Amino acid sequence: MIGYPAQIIRWLTEQDPSKEYEVKEYRKRRSLTQNAYYWVLNDKLSHALRMGRMETHFHLLKSYAPCTVMTVRDDVPLGDYFKYCEVFAHGHLNGKNYKHVRIYKGSSHMDSAEFARLLEGTIEECRQQGIQTMTPRELAELEYIEPKEEL
Repeated sequence: MIGYPAQIIRWLTEQDPSKEYEVKEYRKRRSLTQNAYYWVLNDKLSHALRMGRMETHFHLLKSYAPCTVMTVRDDVPLGDYFKYCEVFAHGHLNGKNYKHVRIYKGSSHMDSAEFARLLEGTIEECRQQGIQTMTPRELAELEYIEPKEEL
């Protein structure tokens, strides 16, 4: 359910009291059309750079995606917990080894503003490689209209 606080509270009072509910802030997601365009450009850029599709995607995430920094024990297998991450330093404290890791937000978890930054950066990198991209007006038309959820 998406709505304003008073609407959500009213809706919650009508629900089964034996169940648990989660409330979180609504953030507009990227459109499916914008996502498809991103992957078309990613594939063209991959070809131009002679890199794999996911290698190019990770390169773009490292340049344009939000990230957080975390310190974990050296023996923690990062791939079991994080899809897009890289170790950038190592440390030692109280007889234990640690690694400092940048963890990047995947494009499927980005809100519309975060994804817009990723797409803009991808477009710029494509232009630097001589890859033709859409004009700003054409990009604005990629807005995908989704049905609104009833309150």
